[in-house]
Amino acid sequence: MVSFTPFPTLETPRLVLRELVPADVETIFRIQSNPKVVRYFGRPAMTTIAEAEAKLGLVFDAMRDGTGVRWGLSVKEGGALAGTCGFWRWDKDHRHAEIGYELAPEFWGKGLMVEALRPILRFGFTRMELHRVEANIDPANQASRRVLEKLGFKRDALMRENWLYDGKFTDSAIYGLLDREYLNQDV
Repeated sequence: MVSFTPFPTLETPRLVLRELVPADVETIFRIQSNPKVVRYFGRPAMTTIAEAEAKLGLVFDAMRDGTGVRWGLSVKEGGALAGTCGFWRWDKDHRHAEIGYELAPEFWGKGLMVEALRPILRFGFTRMELHRVEANIDPANQASRRVLEKLGFKRDALMRENWLYDGKFTDSAIYGLLDREYLNQDV
């Protein structure tokens, strides 16, 4: 069984993937209160710091309960928290989890999320012993689709009009990646 104590800090050439701490709440609020960031999340942008505190509380609860883990993406140059990513809905019996991520707009288009997710996926497949990682995205989110495809994810399903938000039904695209597919890549 993998433990998140001490927290598994990971590094890439440009990022330190670190434990989120209560002091990150203002940055998380700034990111998730931006309508551009949450455009495809199927929920409204945050409007209060209390919502960011609650979100961070869910992250801490998931790590304590062993149902998920989330990293803060700190840029090595300057130390700014650029976003977060990690696993949730971790089903240990069936060895799968869902991946989620978000990035502040000033960091978009630089390849940072692909760079961050590579060691996180490796951690998931090797340390958490995941067999499958899923991503559930709005099919209109082309940037997220490109991130997933660069990492080797394949679209497994399109769930038609399965999510109701703001009076409108939207679709969900389900992407999957298996341990053998990822661990055998030349990356």
